[in-house]
Amino acid sequence: MPCKCEDQQYSRFIAGLFGQCMSSPQQIVSFIFGWFSIASWLVALYPQIRINFLVRKAEALSPYFLLCWIIGDVCNVTSCFALNQLFVQKFLSIFWFSTDLILNVTHYFFLLTKRHFKSHKTYFSVFEISIYIVIAGLVLNNMIWAGFYYQSELNFNEQAYNFCKEQQQVLKYSTVYWIGTICAYTTVPMCCISRPTQIYKNWKRKSTDGLSTGLFIATSSGNINQLVSMLVYSQEQKYLIEKIPYIFEAAVPAILDIVILIQIRYYKKIQKSDLQIYESNSLYQNS
Repeated sequence: MPCKCEDQQYSRFIAGLFGQCMSSPQQIVSFIFGWFSIASWLVALYPQIRINFLVRKAEALSPYFLLCWIIGDVCNVTSCFALNQLFVQKFLSIFWFSTDLILNVTHYFFLLTKRHFKSHKTYFSVFEISIYIVIAGLVLNNMIWAGFYYQSELNFNEQAYNFCKEQQQVLKYSTVYWIGTICAYTTVPMCCISRPTQIYKNWKRKSTDGLSTGLFIATSSGNINQLVSMLVYSQEQKYLIEKIPYIFEAAVPAILDIVILIQIRYYKKIQKSDLQIYESNSLYQNS
């Protein structure tokens, strides 16, 4: 809901559209990077779910990778609600858990079913890309239009709006506080452990067929933007200490996501080279 802030230097666009008070340039830059991260995470799992449905196989993803992610998502949802995080964080935690659940269901359905399914090509058609562009354009256009509308309303009719509600802090060292904190810290190793299991599986298979490049581009982008958002917001020691689990949760997976992307490129290059050698040998034998 749109609202006003006590500090008159606040961004009326952000307050109007998101109901949050952001005044300093640091806060605004942090907020922008935060939403870059959110945008990346909103689409992160879709490319892999799409490939699962098209290929109709489930050999690429490590089951330990999926298990760690689902445990991490459960802990993330619990910590967000227990520690009374912002509405956006609560919404996203539920969204990520839901998409992760869909990914797990599709993975194990194609892994366990004995029926033969016809696989389809995984390339993006012009029509499919056009649909994605139109959807993204509509969402972005509506958000920008709404932001400027509420910015104008707050500029000319600010007294009609209430002050933005401050986030209510959970009582420190209460039972709920400890549950939320333990879950928040549990999310960190789950996010960090998941990637090495996938890296190992890729190395063992000597292939990344069936693995979505888009998944790891989006997750690395989401983690990097989240890390930048946290570090830009404030450099105060107290703030940074409180953010330690979230900093590790973003930094370590981002590095490991890049390692997986390197693996994908490396194994695709080897496969391309092997295919060229095979075709050359076939031509030589037929000549």
